[in-house]
This record gives sequence, structure tokens and C-alpha cells, in this order.
Amino acid sequence: MYYIIGVAVCILLLPYFKYTRSVETKKRVEVEWEEKRFLSPTEPLESVMSYWESTPKQPNVHHIDSITWNDLSMNEVFQKLNYTQTSIGSEYLYNQLHTIQLENQDANEPLYELMEQDHELRNKLIYILRKLGKENYSNSSSFFYKNYGNITHIWFYILCGFLPVASIITAFFNLKVGIGALVLSMVLNILIYYNKKLHLDSSLYETSYIAGIIRAGKRLAKVKDVAFQPYATGIRKCIKPIRNLLHFEKVISLGKGKGELDGLFEYIRIIFLLDYISYYFMISMISKYKKEYEMLWKTIGEIDAGIAVAFYRHSTEGYCTPDFTEKEEVTFTDLYHPLINKPVKNSSEILKQTLITGSNASGKSTFMKAVAINAILAQTIHTVHAKSWSMKPSYVLSSMAIQDNVIDGDSYFKAEIKSLKRIIKKIESGVPCLVFIDEILRGTNTVERIAASASMMDWLTKHPGMIMIASHDIELTTIAGFDNYHFRETVQDDGVYFDYQIHKGPSTTKNAIKLLEIMDYPSSVTALANSLAEEFDEKGEWSFPAETTK
Repeated sequence: MYYIIGVAVCILLLPYFKYTRSVETKKRVEVEWEEKRFLSPTEPLESVMSYWESTPKQPNVHHIDSITWNDLSMNEVFQKLNYTQTSIGSEYLYNQLHTIQLENQDANEPLYELMEQDHELRNKLIYILRKLGKENYSNSSSFFYKNYGNITHIWFYILCGFLPVASIITAFFNLKVGIGALVLSMVLNILIYYNKKLHLDSSLYETSYIAGIIRAGKRLAKVKDVAFQPYATGIRKCIKPIRNLLHFEKVISLGKGKGELDGLFEYIRIIFLLDYISYYFMISMISKYKKEYEMLWKTIGEIDAGIAVAFYRHSTEGYCTPDFTEKEEVTFTDLYHPLINKPVKNSSEILKQTLITGSNASGKSTFMKAVAINAILAQTIHTVHAKSWSMKPSYVLSSMAIQDNVIDGDSYFKAEIKSLKRIIKKIESGVPCLVFIDEILRGTNTVERIAASASMMDWLTKHPGMIMIASHDIELTTIAGFDNYHFRETVQDDGVYFDYQIHKGPSTTKNAIKLLEIMDYPSSVTALANSLAEEFDEKGEWSFPAETTK
């Protein structure tokens, strides 16, 4: 009696619990948007990367390669952007940031604006998406590009699952035979179930998240907002042929709660082999309607990623939407690097070939990375960290943080020339490129470095594409035919100070020997260094005192 009353009370209070959870979620979302910060759930990068890494790459789609991605610390950019509510959203956004759009870059702009402006709609969608949530390694995208092997000889499992039922029926006519058959069939089915339980549990983990996706899709399809109807209509069409999958998922979920009857339900699933039978029909359904499932997955991913971009725009200190032109140039005002706290903003016009010189730590590399990252964001999420931005649509390539490869036996210089060769091949393919090279050919001696660098820069001037190169080699400013820019510093008695602003023209300042003096190097070392440098500037050749060569 008390048990029945308790169950009844729980049923009556269920709507209240749902309501309070909804209110708490909405309050939490409002606080996130008001304070412009959020606590991102911890997701293994390998799980987030699964869609990007496993999806077959189309030859006409331009993806950021791993060298450029790592050079620019794009994983950190992704983490800063990742206000997604579902695993689908994370995977979709990660793939989106890898995919350069050379046309129709503003295709998602209406969605971004809608998510930023319509608070009521956005809160509804976030609540629905948070109910789906995140499940690491769910492999939910693999079902629409991979042929999943289903359970073979399903008739055998159905037959074995029916044996306990037949045994119970037999018991009505012959109790002894019926009970004996029931015991034997139960033992047989328990052995069959546990024989492949580990593999089945892994497979059911994946299909349970698919069921959650379909359930979320049903909720999204019911959203009545007029502006959201194109998405709701598309989702309804996708769900229609696969919605019955939820019935099988409910069977599989029996006994997985903490109620008093859950133990009984679990034994029922095992004895009648309901997990195997349900899994077979779920996989059959997804395989038959693979296109519909893929469209549903991508639509939910697009919505979730769209909310993340809207939140990012809302929380950043300033952004603009890019303009695109056919001129080979990049122009911008108040551009900044998204990963730097209190960044120095720069305004400039970068033409077809740009050479940037300057001292160590003056800001050359950071500036180039800021331009490169924003060029990617402009062509993936139609967002730039600047007051204004204009560029020719271009594939972005970099060669910056080169490392030697001990395993493959590649020296630093060999790794560097391999990195540069991939740039040459991409340019030769005819794809419009925007290339960033930091300290070109630094891995060899001065004479050959300058000769080879000048030759490669000459080759680049004769081919389509925009090139930005940073170098310490002042000689390149006069022999390479590039537009010259530089970063400068002020050397004072107590240190070296940088303004981190880009200036037109080649670098004319030097600070290396002054830094040695500031760091209290022996006066004999700094005096000789100054003398040698002055003599080289005057005569163009090195002339060491006789005593230093003995």
C-alpha cells in the first residue's frame, strides 16, 4: 500500500520536477549570456575529432591541414569557441573550423543573427540540446559513412528469445515438461547473452545516443517559432522514417534505472534476448534510412554550432563580419589575436607579397598568426576579430612551428623544406592561397638561406596567391621584391620596449648586442661584438682581430 502511494506521489510530482529543472537551466543560460562566460564540459579531443577525421574528404572541399592547424593553435581557438551543448555540436563545429569556404561564406549568417537576437527561441533550443547532452566516443556520425555489420542469423536469436514463451505455454498442458523447458531455455539464453556482452554493450552505447538524437529532433520539430520553421520542417522529414527506433531503445533501457523493479526488467531483457533483437532492428533502420539520419545529425550540429558562434560573438570584445574581394590583398582595422589577453590591435593593408622584419619578441609571429587565424574564421564562421576586414577568398597555409622528426630521420631543415614544398604544390594546383611563413629556411647557413629564400620568394611573386613572410634577414628587404613592413622597439638603459605595431618599410633597428649588455655579459664580449658589427656594416665583410682566431 505504501509502495503504491509512493509511486503515485512520484508520478504526480514529475511535472513539478521537470518544471523546476527547466527553470534552473534557463536561469543558468541567462547568467552565461549576461556574464559572457561559461564552463565548458571536459571533452576528450579524440572524441571531438571523430567526425573530422573519419569523414571522407571530398577533393573539391578545402580543409585546413594539420601543419597549419597546429601552427596557429587552432585547438585552443576551438575550445574558446565551443559553447556547444551536444557531442554533435562539438564535432560539427570542429569540422566547420577546418573547412574553408571559398564562396557563400555568409550562408550561416542568418542563423548566427537569429540565435543572438531571439533570446526566447535560443533558450528553448539550448534547453532541448542540453537534454541530449554530450557523450564521449558515441561515434554517432560514423553511421552515415560506414557500413555497420549487423547481427547475423537474427532468426536464431528470435527463436531462442521465443523459447521461454513457448515453455510457459507448454507448462499449461504439461507442467513438468514446461518447467524443464523453461529452465533450459533460460540457461541457454543467459549463456548466449553473456557470450558477447562486452561487444553488445559497446554497440548499445552508440545506439542509445542515436535514440537521444532522434528524441531531441522530435522536440526541435515541435518548436513553433516562425523564424525556426525551415529547420523544424527539415527535421520532421528526417525523423519520420526513423522515429520507431525509439521503441526499440525503450526496450533496451528497461532495467537500467535504480527502481525496485529494474532488476526484474533486466532479467527479462536477458532471458528473452531483447537487447540483441532490438539492436538488430535499430541498425537495420539506421542503415536503411542513412541519408535521413545524416541530415538530422547535421541539422542539429548546425543549430548547436550556430548558437556557439552567436555566444562567441556576444562574449568577444569586438568583431566584424568580413567583406570579400577579388583583389589579392588583406585589409583590416583594429585586428587582434583571439587567444591573447589585452591584445595590441593593428590596422594595415597587406598586399600580394609582404615581408615583415624586426627583432626577436617584437611581434612578427604573433601578428602573422592573428592575420592567419582571422582569415580562417572569416571563411568558416563568418567572424573576424577586427573593426573591419576585407580579403580575397583563399585557402590558408602556414609554415611556422617546424620541428625535426627523429622517428622519420628528418632534420630540422629537411622538415622545413617538406613543409614549404606542400605550399608550392598547393599554389601550383591553382587554388587561391594565403600563405604565412615564419623565418623562412632558418635551418641552414646564412649564405644559402638568403640565396634560397630570395629564389623562392621570386618564384612566389610570379604565381597567384598572397604571401606573408617574417624574417630576421635584412638582406631580403632589398633583393626579394616584396612589400616591406616591420616591427620596432625602443632600446633604453633598463631594457628593450616594444610597441607591437606594424610599420611600413624595412626594419632599421638592432637590439641583440644591447640585450647582452643589459644582461650583464662581460664587457669584452659586448665591446668586440659591437666592433665586429660596425665593421661589417661599413665594409660588408667580417674581419676578426688576429688574437681571436688563434
